[in-house]
Amino acid sequence: MIDEDDYPGAHESPPFARSYDYFKHTTGVSLISLGGVFAFADSKGAAFEAKQLVIVLTFIGLPGVISLMMVSVLAALEVKPEPQAKVARWIRYSQFAVSFLLAVGLGSFIFNFTGAILK
Repeated sequence: MIDEDDYPGAHESPPFARSYDYFKHTTGVSLISLGGVFAFADSKGAAFEAKQLVIVLTFIGLPGVISLMMVSVLAALEVKPEPQAKVARWIRYSQFAVSFLLAVGLGSFIFNFTGAILK
């Protein structure tokens, strides 16, 4: 029988596992948000200007792209390890960018949607 105590680190999670889950989750949030924006933009009750719609879609789509890229970077660590300090720096910058862009995108959508509905 194989005893897990014989292998050091058997009970530890892989490095950056939470970051992988974070980026995986924000990729899904971004895709669902894009679908919601397209659904509301297509409705007859809300009329969005094309410029506003492009800005909203850009600010919601960019976090999805960044998150998807970071998921692939973190998954590739099993094949080609990188120094942890370098990856940690990428993660910090990417988490900030994803959170900021998604917040601005969803906030601008709510702002434009409210204005379009109240006309």
